[in-house]
Amino acid sequence: MELLFIGFGEAAYHLATGLRTQGDLQIGAFDAQADDPQRGATIRQRAERTRVTLFDSLESACQGARFVACLTSASSALAVAERVLPLLVAGQTYVDMNSAAPTVKQVIAALPRAPGVAFCDAAVMGTVPGNNHRVPMLLAGDGARAFADAFNPYGMRLTVLDAEAGAASAIKMLKSVVMKGLPQLLLEAFQAGEKFGVLDTLVDSLGESLNGKTVEQLANTFTARTLIHAKRRSAEMDDVVTTLEDAGVDATMSRASHQQLEKLAATDWQTLLGADGSDLGYRDAIRQLVKHS
Repeated sequence: MELLFIGFGEAAYHLATGLRTQGDLQIGAFDAQADDPQRGATIRQRAERTRVTLFDSLESACQGARFVACLTSASSALAVAERVLPLLVAGQTYVDMNSAAPTVKQVIAALPRAPGVAFCDAAVMGTVPGNNHRVPMLLAGDGARAFADAFNPYGMRLTVLDAEAGAASAIKMLKSVVMKGLPQLLLEAFQAGEKFGVLDTLVDSLGESLNGKTVEQLANTFTARTLIHAKRRSAEMDDVVTTLEDAGVDATMSRASHQQLEKLAATDWQTLLGADGSDLGYRDAIRQLVKHS
């Protein structure tokens, strides 16, 4: 069997659905909820629809599967790995696709396993429904290359990182800092914009600053200048917090920005970054930030 899913919920079902369009792969699954009175029927129907073999036990499921992919939950990832890894033998690869923290993936990678058993930290970088097997994934760990070589030919979009397990999941987590934090900043500003009756003008003004710029261009614009001008910007954000709160808007995000700027202002970044510090690229500026934090 080429691929076994541990947990056959929505994500595994859609991956199997996509892979089924690419060839007659042998795909199996074990789901502890398969006999559940409420959830079991859906699991069995999905398995039948995708021609996925459902196993009654974890032990029988893992026998002979070249790749064992766990898609249960972040909270259960370690416990499942502790049960599964002792069942695997040389030539098998355990692939954890859960949205777990990189430290969890590192702990899994360090668990005892038989010689020749590999581990792949897989970070799913998009929504599986709609993308199916073509959802982008980042892979790390000693089993990453084998998994990519086996399934990229079936249309999966698997990118191998030259890094140890945990690195792929770290990128997913760090991307969330921006992609989940930025909407909160927008919501905070937009609420106040609506209350002042200037929402559309606010959006237009933001567009003048942001539209058409790449992430790298924005990073180069923001990073060094934020460090150098932290003191002035901290004072400005103090006024921002007052403005939001006077308008009856929760200023949690802006207050946090104010606090971070105050911390940055305690360091003489102008001297550390040099006379041309404002033009420093984001990579060099971040290295200095990490070094002096």
